[in-house]
Amino acid sequence: MGKIEVSQVLSDKNLTPDKGWVNMDLKWLVSEENGSKHITVGRTLFAPGRASKHALHRHNDAEEVIIVLQGQGNSIMNGETTPMGPGDVFYIPQGVPHSFENASDDETCELIFVYAAPSLEKAGYEVL
Repeated sequence: MGKIEVSQVLSDKNLTPDKGWVNMDLKWLVSEENGSKHITVGRTLFAPGRASKHALHRHNDAEEVIIVLQGQGNSIMNGETTPMGPGDVFYIPQGVPHSFENASDDETCELIFVYAAPSLEKAGYEVL
């Protein structure tokens, strides 16, 4: 597959608040849609404000890693909030409920996530 130009990847408009995706823009960069057999990589932009969040959810069949590229966010897992900034990495074990929110009222928070399954469905995604 090779190089992926993020600017050329379309945002997923099917990710709605009732499915846990609140005021955020997500692009699937690597998934089974483009040939991946074992991982998914995505880029998410969280609009300014704490109302921009990925609601509490879990991946019953996959571990996940989040890497913040710019802005400030909060990773929430096991009832504990961890502030995140550029260059921070957060590991989420398989099946553990977690969420993420933008921590800034003024800045967009951009992150990359990776999970060990080729699709959201195969990761066992479940909104709680």
